[in-house]
Amino acid sequence: MRVPFAAKIGKLYGSGEPSSVSCRLLTKRRSTRRLAPLGSLRPHRMNPLDQNAKPTTVRYTVLAWACSLSMLTYIDRVCIKTVGSDMQADLGIDKSAFGWVFGAFGLAYAVFEVPSGWLGDRFGPRAVLVRIVLWWSLFTALTGCVWKFSYQLGYVPMPEFLADWLDPIPLTFSSLVLLVIVRFLFGMGEAGAYPNTARALRNWFPYTRRGLAQGLLWSFGRWGGAIAPPLILIFAWPYGWQGAFILFGIVGAVWAVLFGYNFRNSPTENPAVNEAERAFILEKGDEQVKLALSWRAMLSSRSLWFLCAMYLCSNAGWCFFITWDVEYYKQVLHLDGTALVIASGAPLFFGGIACLAGGLVTDRQVRFWGPRWGRTLQGCLAYAFGGIFFVLALLAADFPALSVTCLCLASFGKDFAMAVSWSTCIDVGHRYSGTVSGFMNGVGNLGTAIAPPIIGYLAGKRGEWGLALVFSASLFFTASICWLFINPRKVIVYSDADREALRAQGVLD
Repeated sequence: MRVPFAAKIGKLYGSGEPSSVSCRLLTKRRSTRRLAPLGSLRPHRMNPLDQNAKPTTVRYTVLAWACSLSMLTYIDRVCIKTVGSDMQADLGIDKSAFGWVFGAFGLAYAVFEVPSGWLGDRFGPRAVLVRIVLWWSLFTALTGCVWKFSYQLGYVPMPEFLADWLDPIPLTFSSLVLLVIVRFLFGMGEAGAYPNTARALRNWFPYTRRGLAQGLLWSFGRWGGAIAPPLILIFAWPYGWQGAFILFGIVGAVWAVLFGYNFRNSPTENPAVNEAERAFILEKGDEQVKLALSWRAMLSSRSLWFLCAMYLCSNAGWCFFITWDVEYYKQVLHLDGTALVIASGAPLFFGGIACLAGGLVTDRQVRFWGPRWGRTLQGCLAYAFGGIFFVLALLAADFPALSVTCLCLASFGKDFAMAVSWSTCIDVGHRYSGTVSGFMNGVGNLGTAIAPPIIGYLAGKRGEWGLALVFSASLFFTASICWLFINPRKVIVYSDADREALRAQGVLD
């Protein structure tokens, strides 16, 4: 008769028969456990379909890098509006001319978005983001190196038929010109930060989780802008506004080095990602397939063009909060001191909450209603909400606390659609989400280039702050209407083979 394995153990290591419990346990262990061949050093690979396999959490480390980048972006971007009055006084620049400083950043940011997004799709977001942060950090520091000067270089002669009516135009190189050049190059460097971050999040998160990821990304950006005023005042107090710019430039350079060392473009490049997490990220079979970019297919997408129109209006209306709101609080609401610092950061703080809440809501809505209405309806209502509270802020101008509250709610409404906007762009762009996101953000940031000089003219030359708020509100209402013509299910198809693959995955209608 065959002696049980447990009985053999009992005879070897003790007297008497082992208990029935130990027999069952040892027999069960022997029957269920399969030993690897002797001398095998190959690690056990988990089956992605195994319900007991627990996914690793490397994707959340990627999200943390993205959120820190977003926060740093807005700290550097908001820095100039916080110290704008001091810069104007020290450099001898008037209010309307300073609007061109804001506009120079927006123009460069818009023009170079698509090339930077394409580079991320072509070479991966890691290398492109390192280049972006190093570039913008350099010109953040150089902003603090601009000094007051003015050199008369000559005159631009007038044609003979105009000489009797117009004097020659003086050609001057001054602090204003140098600052415009530096901020243009700053915008040129920062262009592509969010499209490449969107590309990274697409690589690391399934489409049912991208709303939350985008919401967190933009929340940290807004909160970076919210904490920027007190941070800048702390550093500008002992070192002046110049020291604040130089310090933030150094911080950005350090971030770029650490990011380049730790980040990887996709789960397949990171050995810390197990099969379970990789399967979760690619839950819809969304493999990273290389396909040729078809500009014709991309530019024929109706949803993409309405996304661009929506985002142009969105940025043009919202840029009030990162350019001229401090002047509005000073001149119209008569705020100063601590109240001014709190008011200048409050809309961005509430916007950050809205970004996070909007991301959570859109992911839930997509799971219940699908991407068509799970994205579109939220965007439409959010911008209408923001436009209404812009108007109410104007009507409450005699009550400073109420007016600031209304502006906070206007910012909240707009940013409640932020995760929706970028998640929709990623959905529509699909394999070339970096390029498509760059295209949307590039067109959108034309609004950032156009709106500040317009508001500067209305408020600086004419003193019409009411018209400035109405201008921003009308842009939000237009963005709300654009959402009615956007369909996230209309994915851009780059080839016939791509069409079949998308249908097989259930992505394409």
